[in-house]
Amino acid sequence: MKLPQQIILATYFLFLPIIVFSQVNKPTKHALLFAISDYPEIGGWDKLSSSNDIAHISKALQWIGFQSTNIVQVTDEKVTVSGIKDAFSELNSRIKKGDIVFIHFSGHGTQVEADRDNKIDGLDECLVPYDALSLEKIDINDSTQLKKEMGKYLRGHVLGDLLKQIRSKLGNSGDLVVTLDFCCSGGATRGTNKVRGGKAPFVSKNFDPTKHKYSDSTQLFKQTISSSQDQSLAPYNVISATRPEELDTETKDENGKEIGPLSYALYQSFLKLDPNITYRSFFARIQSMMNISAQEQHPVLEGNAQNRTLFGGSYLQQKAFFEINEIVNDKKITVKGGAVAGLGVGAKLMLHLAGTTDPTLKKPITKGTVVISDNFMATVQLDEPINFKQVYDAWVFVSEPIFNINPVSLQIVTNESKTKYAAFTIEEAKKIETALTSFPSVELHAKPELLLVKGNQTDSLIVASNGYLFSEIKKASNNTEELKTKLKQYIQHQFLLGLQANTDGISMEVKLVPVINGKADTNLIESKKINGLYEFEEGDEITLSIKNTGKKPAYINILDLQPDGIINAILPRKVPTGNESPLLPNSLRYIPGGSSFIFDPKDFKIKIFKPYGNEVFKIFVSEKEIDLEDIANSKGAATRGDLSVLELILKDSYKGVHKRGNEKADGTISEILFRIKPSLPK
Repeated sequence: MKLPQQIILATYFLFLPIIVFSQVNKPTKHALLFAISDYPEIGGWDKLSSSNDIAHISKALQWIGFQSTNIVQVTDEKVTVSGIKDAFSELNSRIKKGDIVFIHFSGHGTQVEADRDNKIDGLDECLVPYDALSLEKIDINDSTQLKKEMGKYLRGHVLGDLLKQIRSKLGNSGDLVVTLDFCCSGGATRGTNKVRGGKAPFVSKNFDPTKHKYSDSTQLFKQTISSSQDQSLAPYNVISATRPEELDTETKDENGKEIGPLSYALYQSFLKLDPNITYRSFFARIQSMMNISAQEQHPVLEGNAQNRTLFGGSYLQQKAFFEINEIVNDKKITVKGGAVAGLGVGAKLMLHLAGTTDPTLKKPITKGTVVISDNFMATVQLDEPINFKQVYDAWVFVSEPIFNINPVSLQIVTNESKTKYAAFTIEEAKKIETALTSFPSVELHAKPELLLVKGNQTDSLIVASNGYLFSEIKKASNNTEELKTKLKQYIQHQFLLGLQANTDGISMEVKLVPVINGKADTNLIESKKINGLYEFEEGDEITLSIKNTGKKPAYINILDLQPDGIINAILPRKVPTGNESPLLPNSLRYIPGGSSFIFDPKDFKIKIFKPYGNEVFKIFVSEKEIDLEDIANSKGAATRGDLSVLELILKDSYKGVHKRGNEKADGTISEILFRIKPSLPK
């Protein structure tokens, strides 16, 4: 199915030239900085150090080429909902197509009862403007006052609409960057430093989160735009200081003054900026710096241009990598990826500096070998000791993946095979056999899983048990490398198909919900089952219903295994296409109990197309955050038939073939089987 990261300023900086990113038609750079420090006592919100945030950011922006006249600061009493809208309107009047815009917010953050039935927990993440009252300052029994005060908070979807207007004015040649330095949820205050939030959610007396049946990303920023609009809008990236459930705790700057941790990381990163850095690499620097100053926080990157160079550059091809989970010692690390992603025992890895786009172009920091492999986590023994201390300082690239699987048995159909299929000549068969001799993932066998069948223009790989066409190869005897690629694809497909695991207390129920006239219809779920098996026709549309049926909060990922061997990522979907919303790995966390959460079809919809046959959604559930999307690249639209094939785990190399081992069940792996058939005449 397809769908749709301390430096102290030395005086010599004063004598260094300002870094300017040269471009042929140089765009104008604009910055809009919002900061609330002096919250009024009547509102119930503590005073902050936000003015120090934008002082640092403004200085750093000028260092990298922003003109001071194009850096607008909106502070304290001016930062109301209406004041924010006015500032956006004024900015929109000054910018032109192709310009670069940087927008920053510093202040308190909290959650407010959602004004739409589309949030998992029934809460909207919000910025707390200057004039917003906290819940304890309001009579909760006064519904009129409650509604009025809720309207003073800047909700995520309102901010999204304002940013969409900026993106539209900039056009697809422009560039938009947004940074948010405040909490996105409440909770108990930690530590002695100021917390940018920390209050209970602002909800009414009769607040009922279970009425929110539709689920979307819990991130603050949200886009609702059509596919045609998206093509004309500026690329964007949004960096938040925390996940929605976390607090944002102030740190200290180079002079010992309090400052927001994201703001200070931005300041430090801008002063060390590489002109060719991508947003994803820039974010890796921020992660590393915040891991020193705010270890309890996990910054979040959203957007559709993560591989674009910072402030309006070109797109760079980012090779797939894994993040380090823990530095055990200077020669041992754990990695956020396990057997499911090819990190079986014996897999060979390379460590490169965070931000590396292509590991083949640089010498690695060191190399290593996987010595322990769970489904979603791997322990790596390093060849040489490392000298860095932060997990975000390096990325892990796979040089030789290991999948604990059996080799595929293949029969090359010749005149001696006695089958109904067309045959290769003995000479052609020998040529293919010779090419496969050094290919450990295949065994030539009399009782095959796959048949290689000759055709007039293209040869075919046929599943022996049911006669299904798996894939086609143009002249296999002369194109053995393509044949190997197709065989690797089959092996990956079978590997994922065969994965099963169960951990007590970790489980989720997933249902396929028919979409009728743009709306999810749960009443039709059972009607789509024939003898307990989902059955859909070509052209049908579906969305997902998810319910945590276990005892612990858990994260979910879903991969789609098509009958022709193509594998697609369903969840997560970090970089959306068309009119979808981003679905980040950290937003796919579900709490036990309560109602099922149904993805709104306008944000998440799957359209059914051929190939016909049995298809599988493989469901991965774990206590720890997981991300299986990055084992592949998705480029397609929000339809199964239009989505291009994901870059396969085994695409570049397949070095190891082992029988299935004894990986630990650190999560639960299940599946949904459904059948796709041609549409019936109307």
